[in-house]
Amino acid sequence: MLCPHFQFGIVNLKKVRRFDLSFAGTICVSLSDGSATYVSRRYVTKIKQVLGI
Repeated sequence: MLCPHFQFGIVNLKKVRRFDLSFAGTICVSLSDGSATYVSRRYVTKIKQVLGI
């Protein structure tokens, strides 16, 4: 799935539907309202650690 939107901000984890990992090392966050955003490269490593990936 491609991220259709490029919105940035703080995300409520209760509203996250899924995390999509790409081969490029980015993470797309799909939200329950149908919107999506990317995790900043700065936080990708930390997010992966928290998720146990």
